Amino acid sequence: MLTQNKRLVAIGWLMGICSVPASAESLEVECVTASPCKTESPQPLWEVGLAGGIVYGPDYPAAGQSHTNQIALPYLIYRGEVIRAGEDGLLKAQAFEDDRWELDLSLDGSFNADSDENDAREGMEDLDYLFGIGPELKYKIYRADDEQTKLDLKLQARAVFSTDFSNLEQRGYAFEPQLRYEHDNLFGREIRFVGTVGPVWGTEKLTDYFYQVDDRDVRPDREAYDANGGYMGTDVGFGLVFTLMEKRARVFLGGRVSFHQGAENEDSPLFIDETTYAVGLGFAYRLFASDRMASN
Repeated sequence: MLTQNKRLVAIGWLMGICSVPASAESLEVECVTASPCKTESPQPLWEVGLAGGIVYGPDYPAAGQSHTNQIALPYLIYRGEVIRAGEDGLLKAQAFEDDRWELDLSLDGSFNADSDENDAREGMEDLDYLFGIGPELKYKIYRADDEQTKLDLKLQARAVFSTDFSNLEQRGYAFEPQLRYEHDNLFGREIRFVGTVGPVWGTEKLTDYFYQVDDRDVRPDREAYDANGGYMGTDVGFGLVFTLMEKRARVFLGGRVSFHQGAENEDSPLFIDETTYAVGLGFAYRLFASDRMASN
């Protein structure tokens, strides 16, 4: 749900989080997941390995400039019945699930942005790393008989926090309903395709973080602006995951287009582009895995 900047957990993108609607340079595409395409064979209960990637995207929603960030880190995937890490979200605690509904507690994060590298924000405070935590309610609209094709409606609400690792501040709340389509074994190969689309709303405290211009930040080409909470834009994303080397390695390719036309804070001097784009490429290589298989 967060979204664009050097974000705190680039690894979150690599593991498949959509990030918070908020900042910059991390793909807001929940489709790029480290988990391999589903097959009839069970998967290990846990696995650890190395993951890395490069993401190019806007510094914040409707920013006029984009930057590139890269990261390489160890990763963990745990496929427990209640607690799950590294699949479809950085961390998920499942509270309820049946044939149609699933309720989780999820956590995600995103990168920061240097204001001195952005013309519109020059001289303003930097945008810190962001992370969000909150409930996610999933409605399972469609499941193919072989479970290889899925369509879900996900209702996500998260409290958003910023940090520079010396302090922590609450930045409001974000609500992001999302339609997600997933298809495994594309073209009969171990390729997963995921497409997502969904609008994003933020409370005033969150939109202040991106669009507010206080008196101390006013200059001839940047007027004071009091941001309002409301609609921030709609994101359309896609992702492809290629499983290689007998499931030991995965390569991900993802992209996102964000449409900010009609957003609540279009009049902010920090609101520059109505349409922004992000792309990313990543990998994950499994080093160790448990002998015990996950139950689902």
